[in-house]
Amino acid sequence: MADTRCADLGLDIREVHAPEDLHTVSQVLSRIWGTPDSPIIDHAVLTAMTHAGNPVFLARHGTEAVGAAVGFCGPAGSPFHSHIVGFLPDSAGRGFGHAIKLRQRAWCLENGIVEMTWTYDPLVCRNAHFNISRLGAVPIDYLPDFYGQMTDSINAGELSDRMLILWDLTCDPTARSWETGDDATPAVEDRGGAPTPYAPPVVGTDSLGVAVPWDIEALRREDPVRAHTWRLATREAFTDLLGNGWRITGFSRRSPHDGQYVLRRP
Repeated sequence: MADTRCADLGLDIREVHAPEDLHTVSQVLSRIWGTPDSPIIDHAVLTAMTHAGNPVFLARHGTEAVGAAVGFCGPAGSPFHSHIVGFLPDSAGRGFGHAIKLRQRAWCLENGIVEMTWTYDPLVCRNAHFNISRLGAVPIDYLPDFYGQMTDSINAGELSDRMLILWDLTCDPTARSWETGDDATPAVEDRGGAPTPYAPPVVGTDSLGVAVPWDIEALRREDPVRAHTWRLATREAFTDLLGNGWRITGFSRRSPHDGQYVLRRP
């Protein structure tokens, strides 16, 4: 599956070990996250990770290095954790992210690992859609300010809340049925580009919707105060609902306005 997808895209994704390739991985990740003077992951750390058996992937399109993926293994029987995956902005929307996740999946299955976890910013609508609707991964926990203060050009100035997601590598993602939330009661709504305060569920409510902005990254550049209100409103909703057993059962993109997580009562 991974080989076919890469061939269709003209993409070469390889597990790398050589020092020059690990330097390239470090450099391309720094370009993606806008930290040219402070590597996201130093090449020496990547060397140690590969030496310990953890896969580092470098993606090339033609002769250009366009993306990378770094992850690590936990104790026997635990999921593989995909720490960082990224592609240069010019490569966005071309299916490269899907291809590299399939490559990671293939590596895991070849090594007897059947689950993968990673984190993502739950406010980034396209990532939520990709992770949930495209890959069929399941959000399992909300992690407030997970990384603490971050200084890269994508995350600087905002709380680093993350959603932890679990991908069952043995399942066909196209076979999973996700809810669209057409009948969901709003817990957080988009009202004129700003979030409404979190409205906890009342007795008899079985399905809730939590809205997120269509493009949080643009909003952070244009109106960081409003972007921060989205973080606080959705944090309150997710920590309360997931903490009380509600499950995320779908995500829908409602272009050009917003996206919506769908949650079901336990």
